[in-house]
Amino acid sequence: MLVDENTDLARAGRRAMNLPLPSKKRNSLVISIAILKAARNGIKISHLLTSVSLNYDQFIRYVEFLKVHGFIRQYDTSYQTTYEGLKLIEEFDSSSLIRSVLAI
Repeated sequence: MLVDENTDLARAGRRAMNLPLPSKKRNSLVISIAILKAARNGIKISHLLTSVSLNYDQFIRYVEFLKVHGFIRQYDTSYQTTYEGLKLIEEFDSSSLIRSVLAI
């Protein structure tokens, strides 16, 4: 079946082709939550790095942000999620709106 270029269907198809594809990159919130989940019971820096699949520079940026906001605490060579961080994880996991917006 040929589609006339002037039909609504043809115009809608052209508009759909111009939409950006969803990014395969992880969202910053998703990465932050992954760090907090991994550090729930305390975890060494090297194990945390590999569990969230970040390079060292990326990891430091995220952890510094989480530390400044009180979601994670550093003890020598390990990290542990704080009570505030645990509440954030709980809120994230229970929010269907957040999960639908992030398409998780």
